[in-house]
Amino acid sequence: MNFYKRIFSQENIDRAIAGGIKSQVSLLVVTIVSVLVVFFVIVSVFSIHLDGGVNWTERLWTVYYNFTDPGNQREVQGWGNRIVVGIISLSGSILLGGLLISTISNIIERRVEVVRAGLMTYRHIAEHYVLIGFNELTVSIIIELHRANPSTRILLMSGLPSETVRHIIQSELPHEMEKNVCVYFGNIESEEELRRLHIDRACEVYVLGDQDKYGRDSKNVATVHKVSMLRGKGAPESIMPVYVQFDGIPSYSNIQKMNLPSHYYCVDDTPNIYFRPFNLHENWARWLWSFHAADTDMHYDPLDYRPIQIVQNEEGHWVASGQDFVHLVIVGFNRMGRSLLLEALRICHYANYDDSLPTEQRIRTHITLVDKKMDEMRDYFKAQFPYIDSQIDDIVVDYCQDDICSESMRARLSKWMRDEHRMLTVAICVSEPDLSLSLGLNLPLEVYQGGARVLIRQSVKTDYSSMIDGDEGRYKYVKVFGMLNEGMRKSILNDVLASYVHLIYDKCYNNHLQQKDILKELYTACRDASPRFAAMNQQAQLLWYYTDEYLRWANRYQLDAYIVYCRTMGFGIRKVSPINLQLNDKPFNEGLSSEALRILIRMEKHRWNAERSVAGWKSGPVRDNNFFIHPLIIPFGQLEKLHPQDVEKDADVIHNLPYVLALGGYELYKM
Repeated sequence: MNFYKRIFSQENIDRAIAGGIKSQVSLLVVTIVSVLVVFFVIVSVFSIHLDGGVNWTERLWTVYYNFTDPGNQREVQGWGNRIVVGIISLSGSILLGGLLISTISNIIERRVEVVRAGLMTYRHIAEHYVLIGFNELTVSIIIELHRANPSTRILLMSGLPSETVRHIIQSELPHEMEKNVCVYFGNIESEEELRRLHIDRACEVYVLGDQDKYGRDSKNVATVHKVSMLRGKGAPESIMPVYVQFDGIPSYSNIQKMNLPSHYYCVDDTPNIYFRPFNLHENWARWLWSFHAADTDMHYDPLDYRPIQIVQNEEGHWVASGQDFVHLVIVGFNRMGRSLLLEALRICHYANYDDSLPTEQRIRTHITLVDKKMDEMRDYFKAQFPYIDSQIDDIVVDYCQDDICSESMRARLSKWMRDEHRMLTVAICVSEPDLSLSLGLNLPLEVYQGGARVLIRQSVKTDYSSMIDGDEGRYKYVKVFGMLNEGMRKSILNDVLASYVHLIYDKCYNNHLQQKDILKELYTACRDASPRFAAMNQQAQLLWYYTDEYLRWANRYQLDAYIVYCRTMGFGIRKVSPINLQLNDKPFNEGLSSEALRILIRMEKHRWNAERSVAGWKSGPVRDNNFFIHPLIIPFGQLEKLHPQDVEKDADVIHNLPYVLALGGYELYKM
C-alpha cells in the first residue's frame, strides 16, 4: 500500500507527466498492470465465470481480452458477469484508449519541447564533430566540415537560445548541411553540460565561444581543460585535435608565446588532445598573400604583383631584378588591419634588399597605416610588439593619423602612383560594409588607372561584391575580402607540413647537422610507398605534439614565405589533385649558383628576424628562451661575419622547400 501511495501520489504523477518518456510510460504500465491484477483477483475470489475455463490461466486470459477488446461483452451470460465485464471493458477503454493516447501525445509534445530547447542527448553518436559555442564563424566552420565529410554528424552546444541558433543555421545553410547539425542548449562552461556531447568519442572539437560574451578568449582556454578531462586517456595515435578560436589579436599573440600547463592537454602525463589556436583575421591575411593562397579558390594578387626575381645580368652575375618595391597601405587599424600588418611583416622580404649597401640605397618594403585615431592606438600596439621598428631592417612602417578621404592623403596616394617602381596595394579594413565599399571605390583616379591593387573588407559577399570582383574596367584590380562565410578552411589548420619543417630542426640542428637530407628522405619514402614513411611521419607528429608553442608558430610562419621564395625564382605554387609526388623537373634549388643561393638565404634571414621580432623576441648577447632573447636577430651581413655556421640553417630552408611542398600535394609551375 505504501508503494501504491507513493506511485499514485499527486507529486509523483505530476513529476511523471512533466518528465521524460521513461517516467510517463512507467506510470502508464504500472497503472494498467495494477488494474488487471485487481480484476483478476476479483474474478478469482468470487469465482466469476466470464465464458472462460475454471483454470486460473484461462480466467486471466478472459480478463485480459475483455480488458483490451470491449466487443466481447454481448457474448457473456448472466447479469452479474455482464456487470463485471462491463467494468473491465470500460476500464480498458479508458486506460488503453484515452490515457494511452494522452500519454503518447504528451510524450511527443514533451519531446518536441526538449528538442526545441536543445536539452536532448543522443547516446550512441560517435566519430562526430563537436562545436562549443556559436558566433560569427560557426556557420563557416559547419560548411567546411560538411565539405570535408558530408556524412559526419555535428553536435553544436551554445548558451544562446537553441531556437535562435537553429533559425540562423536553417536560414544560412542548405538542408543537406543543416540536417546533420544537432543544436544543444547548455552552459558551455560546465563540464556536466559538455558531457552530453560525448567528447570521448568525437573526432574533432572546435572551441569557439558564444557571440559577444565577455572574456570569451579566456573562457575558451578554460574549456580546453574540460575537453581534455572528458576525452580521457588514449593512445598517442588517438590524440584528438582541439581547434580554439581567439577573437582578439592581443590574446592571440599572447597565446602563441605560452605553453599550456600539461594538465590542460595530458592525462597521466600523456597528451590526449592537440591544442591548435586560430584567429579569423589572421586566417584571411594568410589566404591573401602567403603560401596558403594555393589552398583556396579565392584569387588575390600577391603584394609583389610584379615579381622581384633573381636574374642573370650582362656580366653573368645573378642579381635581383630592378628597383621595384612593395608598398602596402592599410586603412583602419582594427583587428583586420593589424592582422594584415603582422602578416606583411612576416612575408615581405624580397631579393633586392641588400644590407651591405649604404642605408640610403637600400630598397625597402613600405607599410603605411592610416587611421583617424592612430595616436590613441599606436602606443598600445607598440607596447605589444615593441621590436618591430628596431629589429626589422628591410621594412619601414609609417603610423599615420589621418582620414583616407582627406586632401593630404589623397594627394599622397596620387604621388605614390606616379612612382613607377612602387607596387601599391590599398587594403580598406573599415568594419562597416557600406562605408568600406564607398572608401574603396572612390580613391583617387590614378590608383585605378595605374593598376594598384585595392582590397575592400566585407563581412558578407553580396551581389554587389560579386559585380566588383568581376569588373574588367575601372575596378579591374579591386577585390573584396574578409567575408565571414568564407572565413574558415581546414587546410590552414593542418600542421603536417609544419611538423616536417620542425623535424629538420630536431634531427639536424640538435644533432650537429648530421641529417640535412631528412626531408628528401621522407619525400623519397613517400613517393616509393616505403614502410619507412609511416615510421618517419609518426615520429614527426609525436615530436610536434611535445614541441613548445612558440616553436610551432615559427615553423608555421616559415611556410607562409614559401610563395615569395618561389616567385623570386619564377615559380608559382598550386595544389595538385590527386597528389602527384613526382617533382616536375629538377628542383629549382638544385644547381643554384652561389650568388643566387646567397640572395635567397639573405631573404630567409631577414624573414626570420622579422618573424622573431613580431613574436616578441629581442636581440641580445645570450639566448634566453624564457625571456625571448636571441643573439642571432642581427642583419645578414653580421651573421655571415660573426656566425657563418648559422648561415647553413637558412640555406637548408631553401634546400628543403620543394620536398615540403611535394609532401603536401603542391607543385611548382613556371610563371
